[in-house]
Amino acid sequence: MRKTIAITVASLMVGGVAALPTYADDAKDAKKEAQSTTQRAGEAVDDASLLAKIKSSMLRSPEVEGLDVNVDVKDGIVTLSGSTDTQTERSNAEKIARSADGVKRVENRITVKPDDINRRPALPPVSPAAPPAVPGTPPVLPAPPAN
Repeated sequence: MRKTIAITVASLMVGGVAALPTYADDAKDAKKEAQSTTQRAGEAVDDASLLAKIKSSMLRSPEVEGLDVNVDVKDGIVTLSGSTDTQTERSNAEKIARSADGVKRVENRITVKPDDINRRPALPPVSPAAPPAVPGTPPVLPAPPAN
């Protein structure tokens, strides 16, 4: 009987010791998962605060029309989109984004609006052409306006 008890106790001890690494691995995995979730939540908060800083800086800047520029932030990478009136304004928006603490990279996808001065003016409407004059015939006059 003593021998059976001793074997049972020894088996339980060996089994318990063997289970410890599994429990430890589970605990490590749970800890890593908790840290990963916390890190993702922290990154989301960091991205949101970074977006707020950049957007407010653009809205305060006299060099950028902040309402025309969209700002997105993912993992510290800033993507600018929208449109500006000039290339200088586009560059200033990028400069503002790069200057914020925590920015890893800026992708500038802002388009510059076409310059109104360089657009071809609309041509006046063309009236129907008069038939070519035949030598020796009187010119064709337009019809008088209707009353």
